[in-house]
Parts: sequence; C-alpha cells; structure tokens
Amino acid sequence: MNDTLKCYVAGSKPDNTSKSGIISFAVPEYGIIFRCGVEGTLTDLNIIAFLTFLRFAEHNKDIFKKRELHIFTDFPLLVYLMNDGSASVKGLGAVRKQAEKYARGFLFKVKWINRRDNRAAQPVNSIPILPAHSDLKIKSFIELDSQKKSDRTKNLSESQ
Repeated sequence: MNDTLKCYVAGSKPDNTSKSGIISFAVPEYGIIFRCGVEGTLTDLNIIAFLTFLRFAEHNKDIFKKRELHIFTDFPLLVYLMNDGSASVKGLGAVRKQAEKYARGFLFKVKWINRRDNRAAQPVNSIPILPAHSDLKIKSFIELDSQKKSDRTKNLSESQ
C-alpha cells in the first residue's frame, strides 16, 4: 500500500459578481467527491473547502491517519498560508490554527496543482465509481454538519 493519499480541494464562483459559489473536495482513491454551495469570496470558498475536507478526514480518522495526506489545491494563497505564511497573511492566522486542530493525529502537506489537474474542480463523472469503502462515515459526517448548523441557527435566534 502506498503511504500517501492524494486529496484535492477547490472553491469556485461562476463570476466575480456572484455572492455564492461551490466548495468541493475529492479523494479519488476512495471514489469520494463532495460539493456544496456556499456564500463568500473566492478566498473564503477555498479556505472553507480545505477546512471542510479536514473535518471530513478528522471524522474518519481511522482511515486517514494511516497515511500522509497530500492535499492539492489550485489556490496559491492556501498553499502559502499552510506552508509558511500564516503569520504574514492578515486575518488568516486563525485558519491555520483551525486546520491544525482538525488535523491532530495525522500528517498532511498542502501542495499547488494546476486547475485543470485539480480533481475537486473537475466534473463529477471524471472520477471513476469505486466500490464503497465500508469504513467511511459519510452519513454521520453530514448529520454532524447539519446538527452544527441547527445549533448555530438556534444560538443566533436566542441572542436576538
């Protein structure tokens, strides 16, 4: 078995005037692709895609901790932020801390890849269908995320 696992993250918007876009991550070896609509800037979308993938990996530690994750992105700021520039990117130091929190217990490297080679940015049908990996906790990850959104909404309502 190879000791590294290639993972891909991406954020995209249809144009610069749109308030929302798509975040996605892909783990082709397991046939995983995740996509979700999110509001924010292009920087926001790429960071949210990255952190969402790390949360997914954290939720499935029993699988992901066994291998070094090579997380590919076509967003240079994210590569810079996670490799050596968190202190110099104003307002984004907290992103690195959050990533390190999610990634406790496993190794990862963030690497740049050309957009055309980023599997998270490609059409869904470009990732072959593989047999389901029975150890992945996808349903409970989605339920966990829905519960957290519900809790945030409840907390906002109570504070108003």
